[in-house]
Amino acid sequence: MESEIAPPYPLEEPSSRQEGSDRRESAPSREDAVLQILPALAHAAYNAAGVPDPAEILITALRQLQQLVLFDTAVVFLAEGNVLRARAWIGRPSTLPADLAIAIDGAGPTAQAFQSQQVHYIPDLKATGEKTSVWAPDWRSWLGIPLLFGNEKFGILVLASARPDQFAEADLRWTCALADYLVAALRNARFAEWAQRGVARLSFLLETASTLSTSLNSEEVLQQLLNLTLKYFRPAAVSIALVNPDGSVTFQAASGQVADKMIGRTLPPGKGIIGWVAEHGQPVWVPRTYADPRFHVQTDQQTGFRTEALYAAPVMQKDRPLAVIEMVNPAQDMELQETREIMAALAALAAPAIENAILFEQVYHAEARYQQLFDHNLDPIVILDEAGQVLDLNQPAQALLASVASQPEKVLETIGLSHDRFAEAKAKLETQAPLIWTYTLPGAGDGQDRTFKAHLAPLPHYRPEPSYQWLAHDITDQVALETMREQLSNMLIHDLRGPLNSIINSIELVRTAWQQKDLTMPIEQLLHISLRSAQRMDRLITTILDTARLRQGERPLSITTFDLAALVREAEEISQPLLTHRKQTLSLRLPPTPLMLQGDLDLLRRVLTNLLSNAIKFTSTGGKIELEITENDENFQFSVRDNGPGIPRDEQERIFDLYTRGASVRQIEGSGIGLAFCKLAVEAHGGRIWFDSAPGEGATFTFTIPRALPPDLT
Repeated sequence: MESEIAPPYPLEEPSSRQEGSDRRESAPSREDAVLQILPALAHAAYNAAGVPDPAEILITALRQLQQLVLFDTAVVFLAEGNVLRARAWIGRPSTLPADLAIAIDGAGPTAQAFQSQQVHYIPDLKATGEKTSVWAPDWRSWLGIPLLFGNEKFGILVLASARPDQFAEADLRWTCALADYLVAALRNARFAEWAQRGVARLSFLLETASTLSTSLNSEEVLQQLLNLTLKYFRPAAVSIALVNPDGSVTFQAASGQVADKMIGRTLPPGKGIIGWVAEHGQPVWVPRTYADPRFHVQTDQQTGFRTEALYAAPVMQKDRPLAVIEMVNPAQDMELQETREIMAALAALAAPAIENAILFEQVYHAEARYQQLFDHNLDPIVILDEAGQVLDLNQPAQALLASVASQPEKVLETIGLSHDRFAEAKAKLETQAPLIWTYTLPGAGDGQDRTFKAHLAPLPHYRPEPSYQWLAHDITDQVALETMREQLSNMLIHDLRGPLNSIINSIELVRTAWQQKDLTMPIEQLLHISLRSAQRMDRLITTILDTARLRQGERPLSITTFDLAALVREAEEISQPLLTHRKQTLSLRLPPTPLMLQGDLDLLRRVLTNLLSNAIKFTSTGGKIELEITENDENFQFSVRDNGPGIPRDEQERIFDLYTRGASVRQIEGSGIGLAFCKLAVEAHGGRIWFDSAPGEGATFTFTIPRALPPDLT
């Protein structure tokens, strides 16, 4: 049976140990051996603090014990979690199975001795029916001494012999004494391990704080955090996901073979274990992921990675989750409590680094957007300080101020301010912002007067000192357009008033003749004048309306097939009164054979009439005008030539623009609509229009109409 032994170990020397006793008596006395062994043990015990793994010290102690006690095998088992693991042994067999471990809650003598915290001695394992280990089947005597210090359980020292009843009272005393030294060595080693772990923790956290503070780039910060986690914990893979405003998580950094498949992947709010951590703000350890309903199996299926276990910790900033660090398949020797503590400290250091990087990038992108808007704005922008000095300006402003850049006074004048006016404007800005005014800058940029609409407003966040933003919009073309519109209104009124006056005068004469019963009054002629004037007004109004509708693409074409010669005759008939009035001649050059043309007869008639009318207006009295029509395989070509003053070169570029009238011909009546209408009407048919002219040599206007109209018109 198994014996429990406690000091003073009341055992007698059994007769069966006589042979062993004879060998011991022939050797040096135990007292002499102890005098040699104790200094070595003490030195080993107190120097174990420098050795993280105490196996070497344990082996040394067992070899010293071999000089005092006869045994075949000595093993030191250390408690690791829920097992006793063999860490040192000498004797037979010369080697033990790799990773030999005994369950602490097992039924064997080793586990029972450790659980009871008492010395156990079994004189004969076979006599008591105790099972022997497969790796030591010839054991007979067995002695187990727990390695204890107060409530600390370090392990157990086991001695065994192939002889029954091998160990006596003296053996137990020496073995227990050695056990005390082993406990001291183990305690020193544990203290050393704790100290080294503490130093490693502190070094790791110092390295983390130092490393994460070196960058304000979020990608770099997350990659540094990932590398630090890999280095310290040694998991199979690490991933870091940022928490989006809507609660979803997006993986921004990852390690391992499927890192490329993970980066950029987004999970909905609360999805997966990482989503749960982001939602609840709590760390979680999942030793068997596939047994956890929170685990997102699809991620493994889509990436081809097998996640057996994982630890995930949130990175919190003011109770708000910023990110989640996820360690996949951690190292087998991972200690959960230490992992929780280190990950919590790591997350606390990472939170401000991540938030600062994100905020910096937001500010950077906002500043970049502002700078792009500032630089690419077509309007000149100038930033001024309190004294009116230029702090910054964009490209249009540089072009505007290029000639006065070195003259501060001129700069303010160029932007519509002077020092006195600038001071007055700053005072007004205290109660009114922004200030808006219009001014004209003589000879700006291209040498022409330019009109600007300027804005001046304070810029409170540009810098600590007061700053002001001046912005101007060039409204020169707008002012010119308004002037042109006024002129157009006057011209339209004039053009409409002429025929209207003719109508009124004719009607007045007819009424007078009727009242006075004057039979000599040419009533028919007066009515003809009224009708012709009304038709002229109708054509002008129709042209204005059709021009607007053609510009907007809202004027459908009324396509018919008609005789080209008939078109020319109608245009000639409409133009004849003007030709007669100015004593001009119109020569026609038409194809010898009749030609049929497809198109909108009304629009093309008015195009031809407008070109003839222009030629009549700009040709002197008694001059000649020519209308020529030619054809080829693709087009009919119409040309109207006059021998008038021609078109000045500086007016040729805008001759077809709406409301455009050259300065050299403003004394000639006209609304400035005719040529714009001609261009729109011709292009609506798929044709084109152009002119050839030189000052003093007249002008030729030519347009083409395709023989076959585009399919969308027919």
